Amino acid sequence: MRSTGRFSRRSLLGWGGVVGGGVLLAACGAQTGAMEGEGEMEAKEEEAPKAEQADTKEMEPRLIVHTDWWRPGGAPTIQEYFDGIKGDFMELNPGITVESVHVRGTIGLQDHVTTMIAAGEQVDSSQVSVAFILNWLLKDFLAPLDPYQAADPSMAPDKFVDSGRFFNQHGGQTYGIPYDGPSTTVVGLNTRLLTDAGLDPDREVTWNWDWDTFLEYAQQAHEVSGDNIVRMGYRPGSFSIYHLGRWVYVNGGRLYSEDNSEAVFDSPQAIAGGEFMQDLKLKHKFDPVPEGATFQNEQIVMDIQGSWRVGYLLGENPDLEFDFTPYPQGPDGSAPGSLTWTNQWCLFGVSPDPDLAWSWIAWVNSEATLEKYFAGILSRNAGRKEFYQSEPWQKIVAERPVLKDIETIADTSGPYPWIHTSAGNEATKPVWDALNNQELTVQEALPQAVKLLNGVLEELGT
Repeated sequence: MRSTGRFSRRSLLGWGGVVGGGVLLAACGAQTGAMEGEGEMEAKEEEAPKAEQADTKEMEPRLIVHTDWWRPGGAPTIQEYFDGIKGDFMELNPGITVESVHVRGTIGLQDHVTTMIAAGEQVDSSQVSVAFILNWLLKDFLAPLDPYQAADPSMAPDKFVDSGRFFNQHGGQTYGIPYDGPSTTVVGLNTRLLTDAGLDPDREVTWNWDWDTFLEYAQQAHEVSGDNIVRMGYRPGSFSIYHLGRWVYVNGGRLYSEDNSEAVFDSPQAIAGGEFMQDLKLKHKFDPVPEGATFQNEQIVMDIQGSWRVGYLLGENPDLEFDFTPYPQGPDGSAPGSLTWTNQWCLFGVSPDPDLAWSWIAWVNSEATLEKYFAGILSRNAGRKEFYQSEPWQKIVAERPVLKDIETIADTSGPYPWIHTSAGNEATKPVWDALNNQELTVQEALPQAVKLLNGVLEELGT
């Protein structure tokens, strides 16, 4: 597998051109969140024009079955999204029926698909979380996409964001199309409350800050009455591999070794990151969270957020004045950053009609489709580099400036703890529980967690 260090700092922008043309059912059809990043955005009143309809000649009835943990019943925009992509594709390709199977949560989806494959049921494509893509690769569930991408320049790997291309390669082959993302854990800032506290929320400061400046902001925005927190300056969260990761990366540490064979977050840089995270809660007393306090009801000034949560937040509080920033640079780090991932659309090796399935995957991830649905409906980051230059995305950014350049935080971030995520979380949970309960120090806990996680990696392989 590839290195799990920081991603290249090459910009995700700067590529011109838009994929054009209609959709044809051929082997290489032309042309994005429980894993974080499942947020749904409110619908837009205006839609991008439909792609030009392809040849409508008679075709034999054929079926595509897609599986996903995004559920249309969860939000109107997700319903509109799936109804739209299926309806448009079937209209462009008479004789084709697209069925989607929606399962709650990524763990539920893994179990359901495993059962489908064991029962010999048809399954062609799926959104695949980085939290379990390695599991499916090791089970040989997924088909390599290299032959299809080689025949279709619009779907070439370099058309997609670097953070997405990191997770989808195995054994020298590519198994996924970067789809939803880059999704990045960010700091949400209530810009109005920071300004009221005499602090500058401008990105010239917050996109370049270090631990000292971050702490100054959190302390100055923090309000207490006696021993009670009235308004929380920052919500630090509880320890886990995921929550620890963002503080490790910004201090120059890693979660895994270069070849992914072992966990290494017991390094001095990682321990220092964990101690800063713990100091926020214990030494600086950003705990406990006041009952009912949330970022969206403005009782938490700076909070753990996700780059995909703009619609969530505005849906709950349309008047919320906020911005997203990277996590601050630690003393041993090189830049502010965080923890990032990009989920994939994948083709199953058991698909009875892989050429047809590929044409569906390629169409969903084409520039025109992403502009119409990810920009126009979901207001959400997509996996194509050129998407960020498109007129529909620029329109959304003009309406919601918080989205401007938010995808570039992935450039200085490290990857989500994606290697056997469920098994690793389960194995290390007792250590995190003890650390959260102050039964262990960070210096005691991290080596124990590394040892337990390495047992999982040794047993399951990479």
